[in-house]
Amino acid sequence: MAPSRRKGGGRASAKAAAAACRKWEVGDLVLAKVKGFPAWPATVSEPEKWGYSADWKKVLVYFFGTQQM
Repeated sequence: MAPSRRKGGGRASAKAAAAACRKWEVGDLVLAKVKGFPAWPATVSEPEKWGYSADWKKVLVYFFGTQQM
């Protein structure tokens, strides 16, 4: 049987840790996931280059093979 977990314990610190370690650079290779589709290889791109506004919560990626954003 799996060990029990506390609900909601340490949730704020987990989000802060995830945000601190997520520092993507333009050109990084990633596996990007879109709802309803499997993870697919992509590269991180500049939003301004494609006419999108920069948002610190989102990362613009360019998918390999499909050439979609």
